[in-house]
Amino acid sequence: MRNLYSLLFLIVGLIHNAEAQQTSVYQPKVQLAKLGQTIYEGVFTGNGLLGTMTYLLKDSVVRIDLGRTDVYDHRKDKENILVHKARLPVGHLELLLQDAHITGSQGEMNLTEANATAGITTSKGNLRIKSMTLSQHNIILIEVDDKDFTGYYKLSWKGEPAISPRTFYKKGTAEEYDLNPEAKETIQGDLTIYNQPLKAGGGYAVVYKTHQVENGKYIVASIGYSQSSDTYVKEAIQLVEGWDLKNQKAIQIHQQWWENYFAQSRLQIPDAEMQQFYQMQLYKLACATRSDKPAIDLQGPWTTLTPWPAYWHNLNIQLTYSPVYTANHLDISQSLLNMINKNVANLSKNVPAPYRGDAAAIGRLSSPDMLSPVPLTLDDKRDLSEIAHAELGNLTWMLYYYYQHYRYSMDPKTGNALFPILKRSVNYYLHLLEKNEDGKYHIGVKTYSPEYPNGYGYDTNYDLAILRWGLNALISMDNDLHMQDPLLAKWKDVYSNLIDFQKDQHGFMIARDIPYATSHRHYSHLMMIYPFYEVNWDQQENRALIQNSIDHWQSMNTALQGYSYTGLASMKAMMEDGDAARKAIKTLLKKYVKPNTLYAETGPVIETPLSAMTSIQEMCLQYWDGQVRVFPAIPNDWQDMSFENFRTDGAFLLSAVREHGINKQITIRSERGGRIKVRPNLSGKISWKKKGKVKLIKEFDAVYEFEMDAKAEIQLITN
Repeated sequence: MRNLYSLLFLIVGLIHNAEAQQTSVYQPKVQLAKLGQTIYEGVFTGNGLLGTMTYLLKDSVVRIDLGRTDVYDHRKDKENILVHKARLPVGHLELLLQDAHITGSQGEMNLTEANATAGITTSKGNLRIKSMTLSQHNIILIEVDDKDFTGYYKLSWKGEPAISPRTFYKKGTAEEYDLNPEAKETIQGDLTIYNQPLKAGGGYAVVYKTHQVENGKYIVASIGYSQSSDTYVKEAIQLVEGWDLKNQKAIQIHQQWWENYFAQSRLQIPDAEMQQFYQMQLYKLACATRSDKPAIDLQGPWTTLTPWPAYWHNLNIQLTYSPVYTANHLDISQSLLNMINKNVANLSKNVPAPYRGDAAAIGRLSSPDMLSPVPLTLDDKRDLSEIAHAELGNLTWMLYYYYQHYRYSMDPKTGNALFPILKRSVNYYLHLLEKNEDGKYHIGVKTYSPEYPNGYGYDTNYDLAILRWGLNALISMDNDLHMQDPLLAKWKDVYSNLIDFQKDQHGFMIARDIPYATSHRHYSHLMMIYPFYEVNWDQQENRALIQNSIDHWQSMNTALQGYSYTGLASMKAMMEDGDAARKAIKTLLKKYVKPNTLYAETGPVIETPLSAMTSIQEMCLQYWDGQVRVFPAIPNDWQDMSFENFRTDGAFLLSAVREHGINKQITIRSERGGRIKVRPNLSGKISWKKKGKVKLIKEFDAVYEFEMDAKAEIQLITN
């Protein structure tokens, strides 16, 4: 059961009101036809810090994983990040049937109430296990309803060893890992306390209390964690001891939080599978992080054995956060910004000592401290023994999403925080530039184009595309924020005189002298097309180049993975080919996405389904080359659809309705005031209604440019 067709979706309370712009209110219950024996076939909850995953262990055991997103080992002065600074699993509750066996199961996730239920059919009746991770409290609630069960069962805690999961995959790593102290499980009154100290300091503890109630058992649990003290045990005890079983107000607050969360934007498309997949990704995002919680790594709150117990910076974290901006969830984006802001000093430590005064970078992977060296220097051009350390562009690409947050909010505080970090990131490039015989700037050291075999060379398209974006963003921000930076002239000079992207007869290459010649899952050589749109479909002279490059990439398919298809979908959406974009997403759903919409490449990697959410958004709304494009890539058979409060560049919120295959109505609301260029794709005679001060600046080639005051609104309607 690898694909979404194994999901049976039940949608409760779907309201369609054509007079209210076809918006819909969803209270979906997503059902799994059966539970499996991995996290990819379970039902899950989360609050951005804590989370649960319920699935089967064998024919007599139900497993309920408890996780906490910031539980990392944190040993100092160790080079092997995946071993000594790895994400650590916590453990699970085990419900053992003592005199019965499981004959059937099903799962259900109520997205807007944020709870998960496992229905277990046994040889001695039925059990119902419901879990909830409270939104505003670090409390996990688990109900075991056994009123229809006539047998016996035992509930117990099984702690996972505090060992980097990497050691189970990579030979020799277990021998270099100095074990953490042994965990201790104790009973204190009616509390069970599992305390795992860490050798580097601090530790984590699971504390839970089991209450006997009328219909079974009610478990209250929490997880404490600290890197420096033992207060984590006391904190978890206080949370569990302080929980009142009659505290319905906290549950109401939890449910209201989720209702408000889903109401921030809405999408309605006529494809039920893609619609509910989209809703699941919204749910997953808020389970995995919040504005004041840790940034999302590869796993979120749901851990399992994996060779990737860390943050990955050459695609994963970027794709993970890509859908939150259009979805109007800058609150989710804030966790990424917080991690970057906290670690600016460490990002500077990642570059060689001579550059640390004004430069920054990040390597392929890191723990939450973002220490990951990129040791490139013009003074030593010898090939690196570890070419993975030559991923020069990772930080600048990550900052593209910080920039999205700034531009989609137009918050000057965010812009002022980003500017010096982006400047440092681009400065590292500037330190490594040389001029060639034609007087053009190029990158004077070999860098690595992520994921491509032997993609270590000069002037990778990965780095040229990222550098071009970074320079352009700095120039734009200098103007927006009135910086008058002394490097402005240099940025303009380099942008105007940087060598062109590397091309051959098949399209874009990997790097100078490195053609695209073997299958490649990453689109690192095509980033000038997407996500940066430096080369785009509006440029008639580049259409053949774009098409040939994409076709050549896809023609070698043996190494393609799930995110290869989300990248393809987004590129096809830019090309206004909605049928091809949908086909790519459907391929992903059928071949790669797991039954509960998680995704794996050996271990869990959370980003790919989330990037498919972005691709779906881009079928409906795009912003590039200074224009907002409404319904730019709709499949031919999608007749009726709408979105509400999709956010775009300039802090504008857009809502739109499409009926009978025709764009009918578009509403634009300005949060902060400013100009917007919009291609509404409306046909026929257009009229408009407005609230507040709105001025039509120009109309040309079906593009409307408006000047709008803050809080002003305009509605475009076609007859």
